[in-house]
Amino acid sequence: SPEQRIKETNLLASEQARRITAVFNKTEVDYTSAETILDLWAEQWSTQAEETAIVFEDRTVTFQEMEASSNQLAHFLQSRHGLQAGDLVGLKLERSEWLPLSILAILKIGAAYVPIDAGHPEERIAYIQKDSGFQHCIDQDELNAFQAEKDSFSTTFDGPRPTGADAAYAIYTSGSTGRPKGVVNGHAGLYNRLLWMKDNLQIDQKDVLLQKTPYTFDVSVWELLMSLVAGNQLVIAKPEGHKDPAY
Repeated sequence: SPEQRIKETNLLASEQARRITAVFNKTEVDYTSAETILDLWAEQWSTQAEETAIVFEDRTVTFQEMEASSNQLAHFLQSRHGLQAGDLVGLKLERSEWLPLSILAILKIGAAYVPIDAGHPEERIAYIQKDSGFQHCIDQDELNAFQAEKDSFSTTFDGPRPTGADAAYAIYTSGSTGRPKGVVNGHAGLYNRLLWMKDNLQIDQKDVLLQKTPYTFDVSVWELLMSLVAGNQLVIAKPEGHKDPAY
């Protein structure tokens, strides 16, 4: 066909072309765009309230206990510090069962969390605090104060639900090429990511996941929050445990 233009030449058989353009690239998923992971969490804890949600060393937390404690912490943050939807909340904690519990409480308020590694240099911590302008920071002293008052707060919480457009967390880059840069991630992206990983890795309620990534890295987000979506058990490695392969 000497008169045919090269761009009109099809090097693929019709079935090959269909597979490449239609089958391999079929990524559409039907899901409720108005939902966030808090809606999925409500389904999980209500259907397996007495099942174990978190294991940290010799301590366990059931789904019901996780729901109740996060609700009490959300009330505490609102009443004692005036936190509300749209706020940024610093999180400076060692790895424990209180890490996912605190994140869940922050999200229930409609706020977003900013993870801070207590082991980082003070200069970096101060920069993140100033640059993000977070309204409050949850550290161990804050949790101790909450524990002392915990029983005075309701175990139910009916706050404003975030939308997909609202911020869920803000993580700072390493800053290896200059100052650390804060990246805000919204609920829609978080919801999409977790549902994709749940399906891709075929995670369900029978699975046990290990949380070992430092929570100042974005990879930690799915480890910490997958149980909210899939209802699986989360085992949290001890502080610095991720550096010890034998452990």
